[in-house]
Amino acid sequence: MYHYRESGLPNIYLTNGYHVVETDHGDAVSVDRLEELHAAIAQTLVEEKPPPLTGAEVRFIRKQLNLTQESLAKCLGVQAQSVRGWERRKEGIPSTADRSVRMAYRDITRAYSKTLDELARISSAKHSTSNSEFAFVSDDDGHWGHQPA
Repeated sequence: MYHYRESGLPNIYLTNGYHVVETDHGDAVSVDRLEELHAAIAQTLVEEKPPPLTGAEVRFIRKQLNLTQESLAKCLGVQAQSVRGWERRKEGIPSTADRSVRMAYRDITRAYSKTLDELARISSAKHSTSNSEFAFVSDDDGHWGHQPA
């Protein structure tokens, strides 16, 4: 299993779908279908991770949506400094911000596997203080998905 620190998130692991390659500067890791992996990570954070999202997770989701801090702020009806503040937080973001980011992802991507009621229940759950770890696996058809623990 490979600890995928390059995502900018401390809790992402790859079960397969990567290859160690030798370079002039030592070993490096090549990840298959990187864009699809990042989409799977973002969707898993939005639909599976107990609240609250961390600043790094908000940044990852925002970048996956190809939004600037200013454009995400405009989408959510908040000031850009609010988004900057959320992204700097080591601990979780406020519950209304958490829910707004999750709903914005769902609305913008139209990629979801949970109903709106299920997502609302996840984002309204009691905030967790434990760190969740997520493993991702590439299937035989070459699609990335979250591997439940």
